[in-house]
Amino acid sequence: MVTDSGAPGGARGLRFLNRPRGLAVEADGAGEPRAIAWQGRFRRVTAIHDRWRIDDEWWREEISRVYFEVELEGGRRLTVFHDLVAGGWFLQPYRPPTTTGEPPGGAARRR
Repeated sequence: MVTDSGAPGGARGLRFLNRPRGLAVEADGAGEPRAIAWQGRFRRVTAIHDRWRIDDEWWREEISRVYFEVELEGGRRLTVFHDLVAGGWFLQPYRPPTTTGEPPGGAARRR
């Protein structure tokens, strides 16, 4: 039998993994990111490797987001999203797995 430690239950001490962070983005008229503030300065988006949209949980707290996997000048890849409900852009710490060596979604659209 396990004895009761007497410690209160709960989630104290836990932290979220992959929690989105606010991000400054310059977007074009179609809503695609053209430049992203990264490490203290705006960096040009050189390619969009993937784009997808999530619309979910309209019956509770609506989620409507457009995600982009982008490549910045210098080769850094980021996953960012535009929150269509609350507004604003966010960095989503996420890197989808690849099995073919090709970026997710196939060939990138170069700018």
